Amino acid sequence: MGPTISTKEWKFAGLPLVCGGLVVSRARNMARTTGDPARRRRCIARIKFWRRSRVGSDTTLGTIKYRVVSKSTKQFKLSLIKAWLLRFRQEDYKYSGSFQEAIKPVLIIAQIFALMPVRKVSSKFAEDLTFTWFSMRTYYALVTILCFGISSGYMVAYVTSVSFNFDSVETLVFYLSIFLISLSFFQLARKWPEVAQSWQLVEAKLPPLKLPRERRYLGQHINMITIVATTCSLVEHIMSMLSMGYYVNSCPRWPHRTLDSFLYLNFSSVFYFVDYTRFLGIVGKVINVLSTFAWNFNDIFVMAVSVALAARFRQLNDYMMKEARLPTTVDYWMQCRINFRNLCKLCEEVDDALSTITLLCFSNNLYFICGKILKSMQAKPSILHALYFWFSLVYLLGRTLILSLYSSSINDESKRPLVIFRLVPREYWCDELKRFSEEVQMDNVALTGMKFFRLTRGVVISVAGTIVTYELILLQFNGEEKVAGCFES
Repeated sequence: MGPTISTKEWKFAGLPLVCGGLVVSRARNMARTTGDPARRRRCIARIKFWRRSRVGSDTTLGTIKYRVVSKSTKQFKLSLIKAWLLRFRQEDYKYSGSFQEAIKPVLIIAQIFALMPVRKVSSKFAEDLTFTWFSMRTYYALVTILCFGISSGYMVAYVTSVSFNFDSVETLVFYLSIFLISLSFFQLARKWPEVAQSWQLVEAKLPPLKLPRERRYLGQHINMITIVATTCSLVEHIMSMLSMGYYVNSCPRWPHRTLDSFLYLNFSSVFYFVDYTRFLGIVGKVINVLSTFAWNFNDIFVMAVSVALAARFRQLNDYMMKEARLPTTVDYWMQCRINFRNLCKLCEEVDDALSTITLLCFSNNLYFICGKILKSMQAKPSILHALYFWFSLVYLLGRTLILSLYSSSINDESKRPLVIFRLVPREYWCDELKRFSEEVQMDNVALTGMKFFRLTRGVVISVAGTIVTYELILLQFNGEEKVAGCFES
């Protein structure tokens, strides 16, 4: 027999290589044929020749293959980026219109500042929310509440035994209210998973939101409230620290220790009883920042809940408005009445959980508005004091007014069906619609302050009248004509 071809050579010989117009598969077929040994040797030599020449062709083919793969990979990555950007731009995917999705940023910010220790607040579904005593959120909130309580205790001791005046009482009221607010939010956190699930069930039975702008309205509105209020409170706190710099620079506690003098001034009532250290000074400043946020977040949360409740009543009212002039059936109005009754029950459930916070919110605003207006006629020791005072007063007045309007919008939307019922043609009027009209007229749907008052549009006038009344009384006892300066304080 003639010379044989190895397995490696046969494997290579089976590759469909083309170079210079010659096909290796032809040489392979010739080598397989039986014939004279010389012909087989020539065929094997031709295969070996193409095997040696494949080294250069592999480099070229590999380069081309790498370029093709790299180009396809880049195109694939670009297509993924374009798809992601398109998905990001489509608000239809970003918002589902649910309350849990809209309130999520507010709850996340609250947990950063030790409020509302509820687990899985970033979820879009209310059934994922849970409260447990054994979590870092709960421990963080409890430690913060304990610090607020200790600070309030020292403030009480300072006012009763050291200095009893308007400024010290104002500081005492501030820290006591913060302590009560933190306790109220902790109590609300225990009820919040159940409230959120009830809210989600009621939303599921309402007419669906079809347009993307309708689904994103609630989330954007709550985000706007949160951003504006948080930014204003941050600016107010920064201006407060800058105004304190007047005392730190003019008459520091320790002349060459500016930081320690500033930290001491933040918690001077506590350090009257406790020896100052830098660590305790930093802790006091942290407590001061958490207190300031809790004081502002109280209003933000009530506004967000009020906007969400009013939006759900508006959603049902818009649905009825579209069908009011059209032919309707008894079943249609029965279903609308059931949805309206579910919203009323939801409002009552939310009010039961939120009424303490609402009362603290309005009472705090009323007290501090009266106090700041009383001080508006006093001369300020520096320009920074004047800027901080007027910004704080305007922000507090605006925040209280907006809070009152948002809270009263729930009652306004609950009475709006009476206007819609007037548009129904006489031939489609029925007993179910009459019963629905009587319920809307008799019910007084609104948030309350522990049932002492209802947040309706008339509460704005009541708050304004109360402020004027108390202001006239306080002016009779006002004996100070200027804010204490450096050495006077």
